[in-house]
Amino acid sequence: MVDVRTLLAAILGLLLGALCLVAPGAVIRVHTVGRRPHDRGGGYGTDGDPSDRWLYLVRAVGVGLVLGGGYFGYVAAV
Repeated sequence: MVDVRTLLAAILGLLLGALCLVAPGAVIRVHTVGRRPHDRGGGYGTDGDPSDRWLYLVRAVGVGLVLGGGYFGYVAAV
């Protein structure tokens, strides 16, 4: 019998990991909304691009989530 909670954990891990891998910039923007300094100047409505270090970190977290989701999916299937 498949444990529903383990299967849901696998699906959630895979979806969040895929999101982190496909759109790391969007993940950073959502995470830092309202926390960036407002006195940077520049044009109205422009956002600063996140640094490469943050993009690599979000991608690494995405890989970890995909691996964790795959593990939980394997455990739920066996």
